[in-house]
Amino acid sequence: MSIVFEQEPLRPFSRLMQWRRAWLTIDANPAARSFAGTIRGLLLIHALFLAALAVSLQISLSALALIGLTLLAAARWPGRRLTILITSSLIFLLLRPFRTADMNTLVVDLAAAVGNGVSVPPLALQVAGVVLFLGFAQLMIAGQRMSSGIWSRRPVLVQLVGFLAVLAFAAFVPPGDYGHAMLWAFLAVWASCFWFLAYAAVDLKAKAAAPDGVRALYMRPVWGGDVAPFGKGLSFLKRFEAKDDEALAVTRLKALKLAVWTAILSWTALAAMTLFHEMLGVPKLGFMILNPEDTAAMPLGLQWAGLIVNYGVDLLIIAAWGHAIVAVARMMGYNIPRNTVNPLASRSIAEFWNRYYYYFKEVLVDFFFYPAFMRWFKTSPRLRIAFATFCAAGFGNFLYHLIFVSHVFADGTPFDELDRFATLAFYVGLLSAGLIISQIWGRKTSPADGFWRHEVLPRINVALFFCFLKIFDSVWLEGQLSDRFHFLFGLFGV
Repeated sequence: MSIVFEQEPLRPFSRLMQWRRAWLTIDANPAARSFAGTIRGLLLIHALFLAALAVSLQISLSALALIGLTLLAAARWPGRRLTILITSSLIFLLLRPFRTADMNTLVVDLAAAVGNGVSVPPLALQVAGVVLFLGFAQLMIAGQRMSSGIWSRRPVLVQLVGFLAVLAFAAFVPPGDYGHAMLWAFLAVWASCFWFLAYAAVDLKAKAAAPDGVRALYMRPVWGGDVAPFGKGLSFLKRFEAKDDEALAVTRLKALKLAVWTAILSWTALAAMTLFHEMLGVPKLGFMILNPEDTAAMPLGLQWAGLIVNYGVDLLIIAAWGHAIVAVARMMGYNIPRNTVNPLASRSIAEFWNRYYYYFKEVLVDFFFYPAFMRWFKTSPRLRIAFATFCAAGFGNFLYHLIFVSHVFADGTPFDELDRFATLAFYVGLLSAGLIISQIWGRKTSPADGFWRHEVLPRINVALFFCFLKIFDSVWLEGQLSDRFHFLFGLFGV
């Protein structure tokens, strides 16, 4: 007598997995592609897309309204996609020219500090800074076109030296008058758009994706982001632009999938923070570093838990944030690469760096790694890689963040701020060392090494490196380097 087990309970799970496969391959489904090209399909996809972004909480309602109008215009007039993108980007730049809340606060403080008893509206100061910068960008691009010297050959170097020179001058200008306020409003916009202008300058050497004057206007795409340009410049966008109706349908379906994944990741991150920090009482990494006395009273296990939880939550947050930005670009018709792609699969520090924050990495590679790699130590391969990596992850990384937080020098006392960059210098040095060792001396594993050595141990080593590196990650310049070493040694009971 044989016993036959009932298979019915497995059917709902199988059906669920079948739906999942259908969803993940929807952009390869001919029926879905065909429907996406119809009026009903366009309306439905855009409605679901905007709803997913709203649910994700990654984009403010005001920004979402501008994005919605831009997407509808691009859907109505696909042949004028570039014109629509430039127009919406200019509006976005005027409304939100700065990449951080600190820069917005700076402009408000500058407007309030102007003397003579005449109040200056912060919005007027902001718009003036944008207009000045756009005029400056036009001059930079026009000057590069007409020049035959270093301005033409090294436009990014010219811009970098110019920015640092103006920053050094502005840092010593006494605050409290219109000149100081206007200068720093202009500098804040320049810092926010620095790498967009750099890509516009580099694009001048490539096959023209747009006229020079138009290229100099593309400084704040409607999909947002920070100072690292998502989608780089217009030439990069042109490479990934949908060339026909079918490609456009596929790109929009991919955008919808990414928007839904953004919402899932966002709520997963929120759930993780609620569970660990609020319900289980796991302390946040920043709190432990900046409050050494409270941290010393915590069990070591709790401190380690805070470090590990910070690593996981940080991956969820940056992935959701980057996916939302890339999803908007894709819905516009630009199938650009994702910003974060499965960093937990990385078996080396260098691989993680490529997967974690793609567009930031690309800024450092394009403007620091490649120039150094192509110019120096061509007869010594290892030294060539090491030097180029340091130029990008070390020197370039430091300059990137110096530009990003340059507004801290606006109070007229620049020397008081220099010690805040010590942690940043140590951080970029440690990151550079890890990347150099990973590229030059890192051993690649294979399945022949066994499951533990190939699949598990390399990923644990990568996670531990970036967990410890995060202790010294000081983008906002909080605390001192000694605070971070104190916390690091405390993890081992020292």
